[in-house]
Amino acid sequence: MGSQLLGVDAGASNLKILELKEKKGQFSVKNIGCVRMPADVVVDGMVMNHEAAAQTIKGCLADMKGHGKDAALGMRGRDVVVKRIKFPWNGKGNFQESFLWGAEQYIGISGSRASFDAQLLGYDSAAGIADAVVAAAYQEKVADCVSMAHLAGLKPVVVDIEALALVNLSIAMHGIKKHPNAIVDIGHDCTNIVFYDNGYVDMVKSLPKGCKFLMEEMAQDMDIDMSKAADVIRDQETMSNDVDAQAASMSFGSGLGAEIETAVETYIEDKRKEPVDFFVCGAGAYVPGVVSQMEIAMKVAVAHLDPFKMIELPTSMKTYADQLGPAAFAVAAGLAMRKA
Repeated sequence: MGSQLLGVDAGASNLKILELKEKKGQFSVKNIGCVRMPADVVVDGMVMNHEAAAQTIKGCLADMKGHGKDAALGMRGRDVVVKRIKFPWNGKGNFQESFLWGAEQYIGISGSRASFDAQLLGYDSAAGIADAVVAAAYQEKVADCVSMAHLAGLKPVVVDIEALALVNLSIAMHGIKKHPNAIVDIGHDCTNIVFYDNGYVDMVKSLPKGCKFLMEEMAQDMDIDMSKAADVIRDQETMSNDVDAQAASMSFGSGLGAEIETAVETYIEDKRKEPVDFFVCGAGAYVPGVVSQMEIAMKVAVAHLDPFKMIELPTSMKTYADQLGPAAFAVAAGLAMRKA
């Protein structure tokens, strides 16, 4: 059995790190940490300032006792691709090498510039059609993540796309369902909707409407700067009592829900199937009013993807999870469940 990894989720607004212990198939938290990521250090999943990101990781790790060095890193952004596709293949030779030749038309990145993995799910020999899940990112983006980890004193063992980590966590928690589901990850720069079916990602839709959008609206409506707006959305008491803050949050949730509903309709039309269960994660999932207004706009119930419903979290560590909300650690948990 491989050793456990540090799940490192370096977001644009928050850094979350989780280290697990496993005994007889049951997970518990060994180490947990979360700190603010300085502004503009990570933008749309791209590391803009490696040294600042590394120092932030070091600062977070300083409070952890006896943590490992092997790490699983998460990647996100509009230039990161994961989707299920069908394409012509003659069934001969190495599947991944065959896919590489026509990769750009399917993933929008030339094979020579991409780090990718294509998993063959099925092959229709009569039609000459392969069914596969493809995950890809620019080599430069992968190198940025690895460089950041090295500077922080970590050993990057796995670089995974966050959508895959979320699906792995959801399957571990709920099992493989016989119907498609969706995870709504409300991040700082954007909101990602991960549609998945039978244990595999079908499609990921990225909406350019994350908590940064809410902060901008709040800063304008309340006549405050962005830094103050960031403080406001983190303050549950203010968000629950300030009329202007509530109005901005509810408007954001309603608008986001409408855009998610449109994305769901597109998925249904494209895949000829409809998601049944909806989960939400990310720190944005705990901003008062957001999820409730999403549910109204989408006309469906949405459950938080809380990893600590499956992973034992010691009482002494619960304050860390409460800072952002348990579902904010969903990506870090999915990454931490990987093995070296």
